[in-house]
Amino acid sequence: MTSNSNSSSSSDWFNVTEFRSLGDPSGRLERNELLVPLSSYPGDFGLGPNPREPKMNSRVSKRIGETLENNPETFHLLNRGITVVAKDIQFDNKSKRVRLTLHEDDEEEENFGILDGGNTNARIKNWRESLDDSSELENTFVNMQVLIPQQNGDDSPGKTVLDLLNDVKEARNTSVQVTEKSLADARKHFELLKDAVSQTPYADRVIWHEGQKGTIDALDLVGLLMIVYPRYTEDSGGDEPHLIYGHKAKSLDAFLRYHHEHPAELEAWIKCLPSLVTLFDKIQVELPTSYEGKFGRINAVKIYDESKYEPGNKRYSKTPFKSKFLESKMKYKYPVGYVYPVFAGFRVLMKVDEDAGDVVWKKNPAVFWKNNGNSILQQFKPHMENAQFDSKKIAQSPTCYQAVRHAVTDLYKDELLKEAGILA
Repeated sequence: MTSNSNSSSSSDWFNVTEFRSLGDPSGRLERNELLVPLSSYPGDFGLGPNPREPKMNSRVSKRIGETLENNPETFHLLNRGITVVAKDIQFDNKSKRVRLTLHEDDEEEENFGILDGGNTNARIKNWRESLDDSSELENTFVNMQVLIPQQNGDDSPGKTVLDLLNDVKEARNTSVQVTEKSLADARKHFELLKDAVSQTPYADRVIWHEGQKGTIDALDLVGLLMIVYPRYTEDSGGDEPHLIYGHKAKSLDAFLRYHHEHPAELEAWIKCLPSLVTLFDKIQVELPTSYEGKFGRINAVKIYDESKYEPGNKRYSKTPFKSKFLESKMKYKYPVGYVYPVFAGFRVLMKVDEDAGDVVWKKNPAVFWKNNGNSILQQFKPHMENAQFDSKKIAQSPTCYQAVRHAVTDLYKDELLKEAGILA
């Protein structure tokens, strides 16, 4: 089998079959078109500017692999190729060799490397390593486009050029359905969210872009934020944030709009994200114990009970269930849609401190839930029953949200009156 030793390093001279330099009327990018034999194609490009990590089990990736296996001699005609962003390119016309200058320190790494074609790059590496006869590499080629941002003497591309590269990235990657989430991550729109959860135990489990490993979808965090963010509910044309559940794309669109239009205001609410996650988890774990009646008899509910577990029995489990965000142990597994209206009701306990500009809790939400969980569920239970415990109906019903919001509001007022000595 061949190995990577047969290929060049991205920082070394490597052979090309064709080279053409193209001007750019905008004067912001220099474009270079290369046709590179796979025998010399550098296999160590980083993915700094790419919004999507390679997914070897994806349909697109598998088709690229099949093309290499079945039609290597026409691969350059059947595959779009690879686009690389570099600081500089050198071409030796006599030897037909190219050398690239990519990032020169860690801070530059995210700006240089593969912009489009990560799956193609990964498949080339796999196929090249699987070959018994390396001579086939001489007759297999890949198209490369090398973009050189015009830095005008600066150490790194300016904002205008970076915005242009992001536009190029977005336009090219949408042809293979890169998610809006991945593109938002590439444009650094999630940085405040990342900072907010950076010290939490689940920080490394959040999936910010396509192909990343983890257990928490970043858009679920965005959803929690939009539920409590007052401007979202106001702009939705109603009194309740009942359109979040099941509509991740819409909540992301709203987040990106507010990120652009009201950055300082949104940032204040983002700082509350860890407390929102903790509250959601607490409600999810404890909702069954606050429910008056036989929660385990609801058809959609499964129960952790080793003594009753039998193979093939879908009602009982021999292992505890885990909550959505914090992976807390749960006795009951039930549709997470039940939690959303209850969680949303707690937004009435949040306010903006006008002096500091920070978002604060008027009451400790965990303590408030502990003291009033049963009363809240008493108001919520009839609506769950009317929806026949259908998760989607409950999680998207404005009436369910309204019932909980009114319950939390009334209970909060009662607490204030008791503290003032007006109520016994």
